[in-house]
Amino acid sequence: MKIIRQWPMRLVSAAIVLSLTACSSLHSTYVPDGRRGFVITCGGMLNNGSACLVKAGRACGNLGYDTIKGNEEDRGMLIACKLPKT
Repeated sequence: MKIIRQWPMRLVSAAIVLSLTACSSLHSTYVPDGRRGFVITCGGMLNNGSACLVKAGRACGNLGYDTIKGNEEDRGMLIACKLPKT
């Protein structure tokens, strides 16, 4: 009986932790000029603007990226990976 009473409290605790740390995502897309891009969102109370910048840097690697829309303070960005120099 004791386990049944603890279940709702554990569920609420887990939901709170997830809401504070979650909401960070990266979705692949293409930008209007045809380059590969990513939509990055960095919500959640514990995520900050630098989390978006880190995700953007990791997504495009050594090539770097251009910010098409948004910024890290908005907690959402559309970026395009730079093309290799030829």
